[in-house]
Amino acid sequence: MSGYFGAARLDGRPVDERLLARIADRLAFRGPQGTNVWRRNGIGSCFTLLRTNAPLQSERQPVVQSDHFFLWGDIRLDARAELYARLAETSPAPSAGLTNEELLLFAWNRWGEQALDRIIGDFSFALWDAREASLVCVRDFIGARPLYYAQFGEVLYFGNTLNVFLGVPEISSELDELFVADFLLNGFCDEPERTAFRDVKRLPSGHILRFSKSETAVRRFLQLPVEEPLRLSQEREYLDAYLEVLADAVRDRLPQGPAALFLSGGLDSASVCAVAADIAGASGGKDKLKAFTLGWQPFFDDPEPELAGLAAAQLGLAHEVLTDAELIPFAAASSQGWQLPEPCEAYFFQRHKRQMEIIASFSSVVLGGDGGDDVLAGHSWPYLVQLWRNGEWKKIAEDFGGYLWNHRRFPAWGAGLRAKAVEFFHPRDEYEGYPRWLSGEFEAKLNLRERWRQSANPVSDEHPLHGPAYRALHDGLWASVLETDDAGWSGVALEARAPLLDLRVLQFMLRLPTVPWCVNKELSRRAMETKLPHAIVSRPKTPLRYDPLAHARLPSGWPESLWDAGIERFVNWKKWCETLRESEGSLSWRSLRPISLLLWLKAVEIRMGFK
Repeated sequence: MSGYFGAARLDGRPVDERLLARIADRLAFRGPQGTNVWRRNGIGSCFTLLRTNAPLQSERQPVVQSDHFFLWGDIRLDARAELYARLAETSPAPSAGLTNEELLLFAWNRWGEQALDRIIGDFSFALWDAREASLVCVRDFIGARPLYYAQFGEVLYFGNTLNVFLGVPEISSELDELFVADFLLNGFCDEPERTAFRDVKRLPSGHILRFSKSETAVRRFLQLPVEEPLRLSQEREYLDAYLEVLADAVRDRLPQGPAALFLSGGLDSASVCAVAADIAGASGGKDKLKAFTLGWQPFFDDPEPELAGLAAAQLGLAHEVLTDAELIPFAAASSQGWQLPEPCEAYFFQRHKRQMEIIASFSSVVLGGDGGDDVLAGHSWPYLVQLWRNGEWKKIAEDFGGYLWNHRRFPAWGAGLRAKAVEFFHPRDEYEGYPRWLSGEFEAKLNLRERWRQSANPVSDEHPLHGPAYRALHDGLWASVLETDDAGWSGVALEARAPLLDLRVLQFMLRLPTVPWCVNKELSRRAMETKLPHAIVSRPKTPLRYDPLAHARLPSGWPESLWDAGIERFVNWKKWCETLRESEGSLSWRSLRPISLLLWLKAVEIRMGFK
């Protein structure tokens, strides 16, 4: 993912060129193929290039149109042929061979903000309108590309790498306490616009920011439609339609050169690999693909590499299993390579970084299977209720009777009746799991008990059939997941792409009748039954067999030796140590959050030398 950073000054004063040069140096890891710094009339920027889409990628930024629009961004457009066709309906038509950035600018010049209703892909960008003296910043619906900003009066800083913002003199390293609180409580922040730093904001996925003398406003520009269930006459039509839309998503994401593929022993990543193998094989380019499996051997018996090997062999893909000799939480946390821009549960960050470096040595692009569980792990109860209310008795008999006949069991209802019964007789403690080791002053200041209680009761679902999936697609969950694969986190020039989170795929799956297609991934299992090994197609959804933390080698002197006065602002360290001892020294992802925060705070102190 290329790196970009810029500043827009509505007061017309020049942007500090030395600041841009320093930040360009810090962004060099994102773009080893080129750097440029640019200034003009109150606007300034720096850009570092990572080639992933040549020749569909502009090599310098800003990209300029008619001295009117100036564009910076990390942009990959899908369905380019369809976009060309729509633009050609009126004159003038775009010339052939435009880069993604040029094509987006052409669409923006034609339709303005309404272009966002007509373009799809992975993107974050900033666009300066010289005639209107205004800046817009946009982040795609899923949030595959991050975008951050900070405003100080008539100046707005923007970019896709959080760490470099601390290099701006006006921007303080003061923390956003609510972000820190949410991390300690839940492992993530409930409010997607917040970052770990008080002065820097995150543009939420699917949102647009407009900055001008008259306003600074952020709003959502896209919400997925809630449509009637798709009714096709033959079951084969559903499978063919799914394979077609998935092939479009994979094809648009495959680079022209080598492409890496994540391949676990599960159905989602294997499905992406199968479609990629079909597409590359049709053009004689399968030798440009290589599958990588992240294995946990020799720490425990991990079935994923063996299953992934079966899939790779059947698909004719080169395959490599990535393992490590040691498993140490927070390894190298005191070094300058500790890149994490925010505290998170990436306790094996150094291991993950080494694996990403190996993959990046083969290709700057890797395709994965993220997103396959959201819709295709649905339940049948909402669908039954909808059909019942509509009086569609024949459809109930066909869908539910057909499922019973084929599977010899009823589909999972998902009505929550068992859980409600258990809770009725054994009421749940709404503060179960609440950390007892929070600083008392910090807890009282932010009323964290109430914040915990509210986070345990999410808002009602807006989609009648796929409520939890629809909510997850709109609440920023996937953006927070995908950000941890971004080069701004890993420090590795590797771009991850997720075909199963393609808008076309999501809109298709949200229209699927839950029964039979969304029960236990029926759709993808049947679509892949001739493409993948039976062991994968028939495999139930399987979590990791063992918790890696149970097999980790802990550094000597833990936990007392880690103490630092700065952590006491948030955590009662003595009480945390007591809690850890009470659990007989066992570790959990939740229990290690204070250590993650402490080590991250120390890393921030090291990076502050950049100022």
